[in-house]
Amino acid sequence: MENLRQDEAKAYNKSKRILTIISLLINFIFLIFLLFSKATHLFRDIGDSISTSPGLIILIYLLIVGGLSEVISLPLEFYGGYTLEHKFKLSNQRVKDWALDHIKELLVSLVLTFLVIELVYFLLRRYPSSWWIIAGVIFVLFLIALVNLAPILLMPIFFKFTPLKDSELKERLLLLSKRANTQVKGIFECNLSKKSKKSNAALAGLGNTRRIILADNLLKSFKEDEVEVILAHELGHHIYNHLWKGIGLEVILIFSGFYLANLCLGNFSNYFGFGGIADIAGLPLLILAISGLSLFLLPLFNLYSRRLETQADDYALNITKNSQAFITTMKRLAEQNLAEVEPNKIIEFIFYSHPSIGKRIKRAERFTSNYNKIL
Repeated sequence: MENLRQDEAKAYNKSKRILTIISLLINFIFLIFLLFSKATHLFRDIGDSISTSPGLIILIYLLIVGGLSEVISLPLEFYGGYTLEHKFKLSNQRVKDWALDHIKELLVSLVLTFLVIELVYFLLRRYPSSWWIIAGVIFVLFLIALVNLAPILLMPIFFKFTPLKDSELKERLLLLSKRANTQVKGIFECNLSKKSKKSNAALAGLGNTRRIILADNLLKSFKEDEVEVILAHELGHHIYNHLWKGIGLEVILIFSGFYLANLCLGNFSNYFGFGGIADIAGLPLLILAISGLSLFLLPLFNLYSRRLETQADDYALNITKNSQAFITTMKRLAEQNLAEVEPNKIIEFIFYSHPSIGKRIKRAERFTSNYNKIL
């Protein structure tokens, strides 16, 4: 039965990877098409014909390009987010529920994208030589604010959160947080089961918004020892300042991406016939530069992320001294979330932000062996 489930896991994850690669290719082809077909000029001109306001021109351009992008990507998004999840019996959503979530995502994305692009092009117009530095600083501050506010502003748009009712488990988890010298502002249950059969948990937010979030699927399917180990792992991220280290990596990516975009806009604006670097018609070039760099650096970022995850695992093992619960947790997560226990090494290097389940289990087994030797 376990091997059968792993066969399903391999098929599921292979399908997800193929969809991701196809989606990336389609997006890149779309952006290249906009540039070389001069369609990006046409959409800019439509905005120019309607308004002389730079902000409104940008909005019209984004609505046209975003609408076309949505039409192109919707079939893949539906297949990946709904059809595939149902095929492998991982989803509890009806079509209308998926559609409602997708509309919410579109609206949130539209608002955030509009604000971001408006800011970038305001800086391009006002500070053409130093825009990328100013934009980098603002984006870093925005990223920190987003991490802080996500649990109370963004996540509730898609999930319902209620205080954890199990008083015994709540006390146990609060005690663990106290042992880790981590202040939390509450423990909440998330209604993930409304959408999915998967399990998850998180320590989200910063300062006054930091809270423990447990999926209801997790509470139903996992024992208290296992839930404690999962939280201990999340606390390990906090203890070792992994959030800030992750933000540090994002800072590097943000500034590098904007700098590369600055070079591309400066060197190729005339070639593509843009009216300067602040011409909204150059947006596809800007996005290609930033997303291309992100894709190139993805394996290195994932390598670093896996190291942080391993450190958090070690912390969980050390603070709970319960490697058996850790091992059963990993096996249960693999089965419930259809995670590959032993993925291809090249696939793991490129795509995995966490060590494979198999490696995490082996590390816990070595911890057990070493711990027993000490005793």
